[in-house]
Amino acid sequence: MSVPLIIDPTSPLLSDPSVVILDASWLYAPDPPTRNAHDEFVAGPRFPNARFWDLDAVSEPHPDGYILMLPSPERFAEFAGKHGISKNSHVVVYDSEGIFSSPRTVWTFKVYGHEKVSVINGGLPRAKKEGVKLESGPPKEFKETHYPVPTVARDAVVQFDEVLKLAQRPTASAEDKFLIDARPASSYEAGHIPTSLLLDFPSSLLRDEANFTYLRQPEDLKQHIAQQLGQDKLDQIVAGKATVVNSGFCIGKYYGNEE
Repeated sequence: MSVPLIIDPTSPLLSDPSVVILDASWLYAPDPPTRNAHDEFVAGPRFPNARFWDLDAVSEPHPDGYILMLPSPERFAEFAGKHGISKNSHVVVYDSEGIFSSPRTVWTFKVYGHEKVSVINGGLPRAKKEGVKLESGPPKEFKETHYPVPTVARDAVVQFDEVLKLAQRPTASAEDKFLIDARPASSYEAGHIPTSLLLDFPSSLLRDEANFTYLRQPEDLKQHIAQQLGQDKLDQIVAGKATVVNSGFCIGKYYGNEE
């Protein structure tokens, strides 16, 4: 049975005891520096029965110190099992910023063929604003499970060699694949992969008066992307022609691009 990719914090799915809720909060620039996402999860408030998905711990260690790397299949299976997740679990993910780090976790599950995964649009702060019942204090215990070591879903990950080819080609036709850089504009302008196009992920979101981010409606999002990249590139995204890092994963999926 399929599940929606995007759900609201008031969704009745969240009261289903078989659903596994993950807090995937990650603080890019903690203010103050002593802030800690796990400590905030433990103290609460949080969604009832939520479990903390530590992005730094789950990520595959890299010899050059790169952070937030995609975990190996074995590492992913280990952490999924430790969080009481089975292959058939419906996993729902949120974060403390609204929409920030949660799409990365959704993408990671999709990479490994776990289809039943959703993200809460607006996350924890939207739930607070809308009066959703939350919990605080020590998180509830749960049983670990065995999660089988998965394989990478077809075309889910682009290897470095292919990115290098895209970056080095002198010209590209309208039918060719292209690279999207979904980082903030300031990061893109400071340095980016040659030939990549900027789709500033922060500007692709809306910010609530309560200072949390959430996804635009599909038609609004299409117009925004067309303004940034052009209608021809928007059509290619919908057709699965774009290669984009997971920050923009939910954007492509939002309108039915299954590739």
